[in-house]
Amino acid sequence: MKRFAQESLPFIFLILVFSQAHAQVQSDEWRFQYKPLAGAYELYSGELSEPRAAGSSGASLSIRIDKDAARQIFAQMGRDVPNLCPSEPGERMRQKNDLTCYRSRSGKHSCYIGFDLGSGKSKAGHIC
Repeated sequence: MKRFAQESLPFIFLILVFSQAHAQVQSDEWRFQYKPLAGAYELYSGELSEPRAAGSSGASLSIRIDKDAARQIFAQMGRDVPNLCPSEPGERMRQKNDLTCYRSRSGKHSCYIGFDLGSGKSKAGHIC
């Protein structure tokens, strides 16, 4: 009996170590969870080129996303596209439909998207 206990001890130890490691892996798995968001928004009527105060009809929403969220979005958007109106030399731009993201030479990220609040459809949230 004593010999069995001595021979089994390493196996018991390994089982404990692996079960602990398995529990750690499970707790590190990705989960859908909303995160805080840095940014700003504006409600307006008309077009971005000539915005007016939002009225009771025809309002739109423009959203700017900054910091870590913008950096993560930028990283997921694939290749840069030509930036026809950079705000500074070396600024990079990525665009997918109505979502536009920028990365400055200093590493600052920002993303823009808009919505027509009457239809709920997306639209540009930023213009040059």
